[in-house]
Amino acid sequence: MAYQSLPWQRGDSQSFAKLLALHLPSLKGKSFLDVGCNTGYFCGWAAFEKSTRVLGIDKRSEAIVLAKDWFTDCEFSCTTWDELSSEQFDIVLCLSALHYAENQEALIDTLMQRVTSSGVLVLELGIAPGDKDVFEAVQRSIDVRYFPTQKKLHSMLSKYAFKRIGGSVQQAGDPIPRFVYHIRHKLPVAILLMDEHYSGKSSLAKTMFSPHFVHVFGDNTYSEIAHGKRVVSEALRDIIKLDTDSCRLDCALITETVCRAGLLPELLDLYISLADAKDCIFDAYIPEAFKNTVGEAFERAGFFVAGMYIYQSQRNTWIRNRPSRDHYTMYSRYLEKMGLIDEDAYLIANPDVAKAIAEKKMPNAQYHYYHFGRHEKRKLGR
Repeated sequence: MAYQSLPWQRGDSQSFAKLLALHLPSLKGKSFLDVGCNTGYFCGWAAFEKSTRVLGIDKRSEAIVLAKDWFTDCEFSCTTWDELSSEQFDIVLCLSALHYAENQEALIDTLMQRVTSSGVLVLELGIAPGDKDVFEAVQRSIDVRYFPTQKKLHSMLSKYAFKRIGGSVQQAGDPIPRFVYHIRHKLPVAILLMDEHYSGKSSLAKTMFSPHFVHVFGDNTYSEIAHGKRVVSEALRDIIKLDTDSCRLDCALITETVCRAGLLPELLDLYISLADAKDCIFDAYIPEAFKNTVGEAFERAGFFVAGMYIYQSQRNTWIRNRPSRDHYTMYSRYLEKMGLIDEDAYLIANPDVAKAIAEKKMPNAQYHYYHFGRHEKRKLGR
């Protein structure tokens, strides 16, 4: 069976569900590279999103032949990651492939060298259980491969800025769970304290980011609630749960829903309890209209509150313009239209195909047409 699933091809991988789990930024006007592109499903998405340049590479020539046939707006090359040119891209994809590298850290570095200064590497990989900084041998159905523990992966990524997005789609036979990470180049940090004289700037500068600070991290708190590790009201628990389609927590959507439902005070009580009356860094997305509510809650709890904002986030259209679920669905309908044939007419015109399907040697007429019929110049009907 093929690996990627398309309307005309049954595959081992649930391509659409994986596309949702990747949580890609807006690709419009961006350059895109898929390392290990297989038959081109994600390159097709980039072209559908109007990327300025789309390149997919794979070492399997049979996959590249099909990708070129199906996604004519994209460029494909039968090559390996060791043969990449020095060209840089805004978005680089590497899905379920890291475990094939002899030196996984070196491959991450190689891929990051192909990422522009403001770009992102989207990495999907299996993570082995355990809390040691090691690779673990994992027996798969076809071979034994080495996968990093989370601690090992984070040590490999320590020179970069990275975020664990969430779980990816698990496939039949997966021995360990897969996860999605977004990785960017680190930039030097400039913290701007620009309040009035005697407002506490100097005291804050002397103490902030000290090792003793408690990190109250919104995404982690949501994960703990979703997995039953924090006791909250039923109303809050009903909102904070894994998305069934993408296998991840959509933290921004959850926060906005919590705020609209009037449940932010309960969530803030939990955050403040986690700070434990100690110096803390509160790290969570809050909609603009509710930021004062958060500051006032921490102030009432006895904290000296300093509000900061990330200047570049005001211009970060990649995240704000992320495609809606409806737009993802439009891509699936676009692919279906690409592959649309009149199955009854095709089978009448090609009785040998009808016989093969009846004998379960072929899944359906569309599969036959896209894999064989087009090249054999078969009739689509009488």
